[in-house]
Amino acid sequence: MDKVFFTLGGAEAIENAIKFARHYTGRYKVLARYRAYHGATFGAMTLTGDPRRWANEPGLVGVVRYPDTHRWGEAEPRPVAESLQGLEDVIRYEGAHTIAAVFLETIVGTNGILIPPDGYIKGVREICDRNGILMVADEVMAGFGRTGRWFAVDHWDVTPDLMTMAKGLTSSYLPLGAVGMRAHIAEAFETKMFYGGLTYSSHPVSLAAALATISVYEEDDLIGNARRLGPVMRAHHERLAARHPSVGAHRNLGLFGILDLVRSRDPWTPLTPYNGTSDEMKAIAKFFRENGLYTFAPNNSIHTNPPLSINEEQLAEGFDVIDRALDISDQAVR
Repeated sequence: MDKVFFTLGGAEAIENAIKFARHYTGRYKVLARYRAYHGATFGAMTLTGDPRRWANEPGLVGVVRYPDTHRWGEAEPRPVAESLQGLEDVIRYEGAHTIAAVFLETIVGTNGILIPPDGYIKGVREICDRNGILMVADEVMAGFGRTGRWFAVDHWDVTPDLMTMAKGLTSSYLPLGAVGMRAHIAEAFETKMFYGGLTYSSHPVSLAAALATISVYEEDDLIGNARRLGPVMRAHHERLAARHPSVGAHRNLGLFGILDLVRSRDPWTPLTPYNGTSDEMKAIAKFFRENGLYTFAPNNSIHTNPPLSINEEQLAEGFDVIDRALDISDQAVR
């Protein structure tokens, strides 16, 4: 993937990935999942499956949902074969000849740090190849070392046709997003007009920030740091799960992690309703702020996604705050 179209952020990267896929294939449908967030612009919000989409509907024509690897209210992912069969069923019913691309967050971000089971990403790649459909990996959150590899898709040795990037590309010091593409797609647009473009595409100041950021990743070995601290984070997760009955599940790959809080592990009952909160989660978020810990705590989850420059001592300090906060959610366990 040595050709890149630069945008101002992740949502614009998604918008242009849709255009590239449609223009390249001559098809108009794009498949996306429910437990996904792809951005707040019109097309990206339509691809988004979570409730932020509702207020912005009706959206882009041609977006069709396919099954997620993880269902809300369940602790474990669905079997790989079941998830892949769900995708194949949708392709069959919609008609492969009408589908331009399958979009997926390689690891779902804001909707739960949902790490696909081994075999799933390769399975999606094979299904797309077999049907002449482009595979688009959204790496806006998972990319640039967050998981201990440069991109999350690298864990499964898969190359998508298009890949969207932002956030870690400049560490958000300046706005920049990108769509990477395989050579044969780029070559098609050497002789075929791409009906897209952005006033500030490839802005030199943002590109300079990206080059500086990438140099820091390399010189300070931040990707290696995320990889080394992945097992350390998992040990913290396991310790909290053993100590606190309100920790129903935990997941991480590198420094991309989450704790799911429950009222009951059996039956598995989330601490909040879908797209909702609870008094306990509000109290936990307040406790975090009062104790100097700033992290994302949507629905019934606590995201554990620290800076890639963190060390073991600092990581332990953050998890100590979480440990004390979980006493609040333990009171709700039945």
